[in-house]
Amino acid sequence: MKTSKKIFATLVVAATFAFAGCEKDNITPITPDIPDDHTVENIFVGTSWTGRLENTYYYQEQGMSIQMDISYDLYLDFLDSANAELFHDLYIYVPAYPAASQSENFTDAFTYTFTEDSVYLNGTYVDSETGDTVDYSYPLVYDKEANTLTIDFDDPDMLEMMGATVMVLSPVENPAKTTIPRPQDNNGKTSWKSVVGKIARAIGL
Repeated sequence: MKTSKKIFATLVVAATFAFAGCEKDNITPITPDIPDDHTVENIFVGTSWTGRLENTYYYQEQGMSIQMDISYDLYLDFLDSANAELFHDLYIYVPAYPAASQSENFTDAFTYTFTEDSVYLNGTYVDSETGDTVDYSYPLVYDKEANTLTIDFDDPDMLEMMGATVMVLSPVENPAKTTIPRPQDNNGKTSWKSVVGKIARAIGL
């Protein structure tokens, strides 16, 4: 009988420890202290923005100085929460040779990311000379008070011909009503020199 009591007592003690081991510890979960404004609202979805630059450029060739009046319009559409389009419309008017005037327009496709004061347009294009696919990005500065987006193309040819590489974009009030046909294109870079080359060939230089 004493042996049976010892075995019983041992089983009771073992069961007690086993039960205690199965109980969950009384731990209070820690909730991270995340500020209420940690998520930046995407205010750009469905909006359209536009800007314009104008300049007079003098093309020097064979001892001639040819005046070219240039207008450059830019339209930026945020299609959804991740995709955007940038439409370029370039027109070069040659007063002395109106028939030689040229225009070029195309649309770039981008993905985009944003912060409270910036937007980043991320795209690719195929280099026409090397055939390589090139990744590039346009940073835009968002001015909340002025409600503008400022883009810097950092393009030396644009600087030479337009006198600037920075354009300020303002919102379009009724994007749906101002949508125009926009041809899809390719390389994602305005070739300023190629347009001037077309004019030079049209003039016979």
